[in-house]
Amino acid sequence: MARIKILVGRRLHRSYTIQGVAALLKRHGWTCQIPARRALERDETAVAGWGKETWPHME
Repeated sequence: MARIKILVGRRLHRSYTIQGVAALLKRHGWTCQIPARRALERDETAVAGWGKETWPHME
């Protein structure tokens, strides 16, 4: 939730509390879902490659 708070702050130039961000998400139909376990099909090398190559361009 803290990462979403930071993203909202950067994009909207507004400061929200974590509870405020949770209320915004709920108001728009989003939930804070955390998976109970990792997917069995998860490819760790592909995830690591995406993090190094794609993510810096998105920020």
